[in-house]
Amino acid sequence: MDSETWKADLNGCKGNRLKLREQVEDIRLKLVGLKETSIRKLFGKPDSEELLERSQKIYIYYISPGPKCTPATENSAKKEALAVRMDALGTVREVNIFNE
Repeated sequence: MDSETWKADLNGCKGNRLKLREQVEDIRLKLVGLKETSIRKLFGKPDSEELLERSQKIYIYYISPGPKCTPATENSAKKEALAVRMDALGTVREVNIFNE
């Protein structure tokens, strides 16, 4: 996967992440079991982060332009995103592509 192109397209605003979607889908299941540092090296800083109970967290990377890219009137459209769920030890437990 072209990690540099992904990282350069913050929140998916430039549309470059949409071109990489198929590659992400191909490696998605291989990410399970990796550590948080590996995810950050591959995808960069998350566009959004959710903290869950028991120190679990979810990193969200927008594939289609995220809510920070468009005017408020366009925010109602569904946003496609990659969610990486990690346990308290920083190990990836689940990776999904979803529509927000």
